[in-house]
Amino acid sequence: MTGTVAAGGSTERQILQTNPFQQILLDVPLNDVICAGTAKATGKSFWIVLRVIRDAQIVGKDFHALITRSSFQALQEVQTLLYRYLTAAYPGTTWNSAENMFRIGGRSAPRGTVELAYTASSPLEQIRAAQRLQGRSKSLLIHDEAGTQPSPDFYDQLQGVLRAPQGVPTSVVFLANPGGPGHVWLKNRFAIPAGLPDPMRPVRFWSEEYGKHCVFLTANASINKHIDWEAYKRQVELMAGGDPAMEAALLEGRWDQDLGGAFFASCWSPGRCRRVVRPGDINLREHNPRPFVCLDWGVANPMVAYLCIPNPPDAPKGSILLADEFYVSETDRSGRRSFLKGVYMSNAEQAEGLREWLWRWGVTPTDIRIVADDAIWNATGGHKGSVAGDFRSAGVPMTRAEKMLDREASGLSVMRNMMAATDKDPSRPWLLWSPACEGWEATIPSLPRHPRDPEVIADGVPNHSCDAARMGIMWYQRKWPVGKGPRFW
Repeated sequence: MTGTVAAGGSTERQILQTNPFQQILLDVPLNDVICAGTAKATGKSFWIVLRVIRDAQIVGKDFHALITRSSFQALQEVQTLLYRYLTAAYPGTTWNSAENMFRIGGRSAPRGTVELAYTASSPLEQIRAAQRLQGRSKSLLIHDEAGTQPSPDFYDQLQGVLRAPQGVPTSVVFLANPGGPGHVWLKNRFAIPAGLPDPMRPVRFWSEEYGKHCVFLTANASINKHIDWEAYKRQVELMAGGDPAMEAALLEGRWDQDLGGAFFASCWSPGRCRRVVRPGDINLREHNPRPFVCLDWGVANPMVAYLCIPNPPDAPKGSILLADEFYVSETDRSGRRSFLKGVYMSNAEQAEGLREWLWRWGVTPTDIRIVADDAIWNATGGHKGSVAGDFRSAGVPMTRAEKMLDREASGLSVMRNMMAATDKDPSRPWLLWSPACEGWEATIPSLPRHPRDPEVIADGVPNHSCDAARMGIMWYQRKWPVGKGPRFW
């Protein structure tokens, strides 16, 4: 797209020249879903301006766009760009700060409207933001910085406002960088179905989630002629903190990397921490120390359990191997597992699943300790008075993790130190896991830091695997009190 608009109210004309990446996106059919998961500095934000100008011309008064970003401050950049070019391309365009809305072409909006909104960070703020936007009718949703959201729930709720008169195309656009908190769900929903294509090779595929075609495209910053490539490359190297996978994601737009999110970025390395172990490789009945299971119970949320083997072969004393995973979660419309939602299984059904899972390893629930969150002993109105009572009645006795004896930050620090030492420092315990731990590798890398307390993980993220492992590790490492009276360590 090459256009000519008046800049800033002057009589001088300005040519808007697209780069190759922006042109590919503008050539996508108006009704298709777009996911542009690129490196930084490829021109995604300015493409928003180009798309709005183009669609306002084609659709006219029925064009109504909603643009979201992660914070109100981030929206100001988009608002400034849109105001500069919309007022030039369509004289009479107005901006209403109370409504956060542009009326394109004049107060009567003869060329449609553009509304700006932010996604917020905490779950409560997101609920309020989603409620405020309900009831709208939009023909285009553009979610910029989509990779900052650890789950797609907020964006999926906004699908309800995507409606337009018959014959008017509707579309959703996701703009993101790989490597952020949303890396996993964006990869599973768009990058993997597209086949993890090379940069600047768009792939169009049918999406069961959206019931229409999607186009996935990635690119690197070298296509942007307005930046100093070498200088920018040095800045990205500093941002990556020495992590080559993160550097490849931010600089090259790579989605095929195993990445650590903000919390575990410095220690996440599946290449060092994976150990292949299968049922029968280790005799659990004779292994010393005795193996155990750590469990994070859930109904609406996933129920997660790990078979933990202390002091596995060829690892330092105190190391723990997550040999297998029991992850009860929902599947999406395309048949892929959703690691964010549970399936509302009853306690009896979950207990039966645990028995079958342990039977594969030659043990029963009475042969091995199952360590669980203390909260399941609360009187919650279960058939046997509590969740733990229901499991015990079904033949699966539980052991209290007593997680309140340790701060969450302490447990997370222990996990980070064990990961960092794995296959590097034989004088410290390691944390290992088998390839069977699919939910672990799908959720742990994307966990972000809490915005107000960087020592813990943010609220409202899929941390079920992390909680289960943290409780089990701290329970195993805790010193055991013996006898009566004062405790001496």
